[in-house]
Amino acid sequence: MRTVLIFLLLFASSGWRVCAEEAMPKSYDVIIVGGGIAGLTAAYYLDDFDVLLLEMQDQVGGRASSGQYKTISFARGAEYLGKPEEPLEEMIEELGLVLREVPAPADVTYHQGKFYYDELGKARLLINQSNLNTLNRFVGHLTDLYDSYDEIPELTLKGELARLDTISAKQWFTENNYPSIFHELFNVTARGLFGANLDEISALSVLPELAFDFEDFKGIENVSDLAEELSGTSGATEMYTFDNGIAAIPQALARHMADSIQTGTKVTAITKVDEEFKVTCIKDNQKQYILWADAVIIATPAPVALTIGAAVLSKEQQRLLGSVQYAPYSTVALFSNHPIFTKGFNLAIEDDQIFTDIYDSTWVASHFKENSDFTTLSHWVTLVYAPPSSFQDKTVIDLDDHELLARIYTALDMVLPGSSTKVIGHEITRYRYGLPVMVPGSYRRMIDLDKATGEGLFLAGDYLIYPTFEAAAASGQLAAEKVKEWLED
Repeated sequence: MRTVLIFLLLFASSGWRVCAEEAMPKSYDVIIVGGGIAGLTAAYYLDDFDVLLLEMQDQVGGRASSGQYKTISFARGAEYLGKPEEPLEEMIEELGLVLREVPAPADVTYHQGKFYYDELGKARLLINQSNLNTLNRFVGHLTDLYDSYDEIPELTLKGELARLDTISAKQWFTENNYPSIFHELFNVTARGLFGANLDEISALSVLPELAFDFEDFKGIENVSDLAEELSGTSGATEMYTFDNGIAAIPQALARHMADSIQTGTKVTAITKVDEEFKVTCIKDNQKQYILWADAVIIATPAPVALTIGAAVLSKEQQRLLGSVQYAPYSTVALFSNHPIFTKGFNLAIEDDQIFTDIYDSTWVASHFKENSDFTTLSHWVTLVYAPPSSFQDKTVIDLDDHELLARIYTALDMVLPGSSTKVIGHEITRYRYGLPVMVPGSYRRMIDLDKATGEGLFLAGDYLIYPTFEAAAASGQLAAEKVKEWLED
């Protein structure tokens, strides 16, 4: 009897995991948690390894997802790209995707009842509300700073760039005596890109976006030369998408890596047993099960990474992740039988409304008619983008549908009178962890987080580089490179 008891104890302490592993899926080289563009890119660049990507939702894409209204695809989150560079450029080419440059006018600015078109219109607005010398000074200042700027992880924080990471964008505008129109115009930019206002984000964080707005403007002596100075783009907008929106990229990646992707799977915990990672999952809200891997990439928002990776994240990783702030936002797709906004791709409005931007979801397809029948278009989708006025304000996701729509319709009718009467349906999408906020000190945090390691555990996401789709993809490639080095050592 004593012999039997000893055998049972030995079986329970050592043999149980063997039996459990035999009943479970095999161990993987890498498990990636999160199917946004960061996780998908990491998986794409690890295709020589045995990889499994786990996504909680029933489809991949994260904020780059799309909806469908009759024949029109519309973005639920991210709307467009800057000019693709690696890794996006490489993936787009290898996946055979047809990139579309958004036709001009891409950006339209609404201010005090008037519309201003693209860079030329924005420059004229700033001159009208200040003067030519101020605009020249502003752009020259931006250019000098941007010449020394680089993206994480190549960025070296020193001198003026280091100081700009410690002060707010509003402080920078104020100390340089830029007039109120600059604050008003670029506060809309800040809310749209970061879900936060100029008082809340660092001066360094707005530098890339402002420099992009004026990259073709070198300064002029006379206002009459403004149009000629900004004519070199020949209608180029350097804003890109696809016929069905940028969701085309995650969709194509999902098809390409179908055998390595598992949707409807929620990861609840990651622990480490000996040298192997144990990933606890729930599939389709049903039974819990276990997966194993030699390395793990967590490509989720920072708060989610903190929760599921608490047992394996290093103390430094936990400290840095805990400092990442997020802004929520909502998008509302408005369906109609008549167009609501037809003057351009994106309309940015004054900064005292519940939304900052209105997008014409038919704009790109209607300019590339060889792939669509827009000559007889009888239905439209207008996307309203509603970020908070402050990242600490949760109104845009806490309001019920009725109140959110009522506030949007009121603001919409102020800018485009009678628009709300055209709406015959809608779809609302809410993102609680929508945008990582670039508060002062964010670049130092990102540099430190890039250096922090978790012994086989790696991170990917736009909070590591910059809060854009392109930066999230770059973070995925960077995580893949780190995993390769780890596995090959």
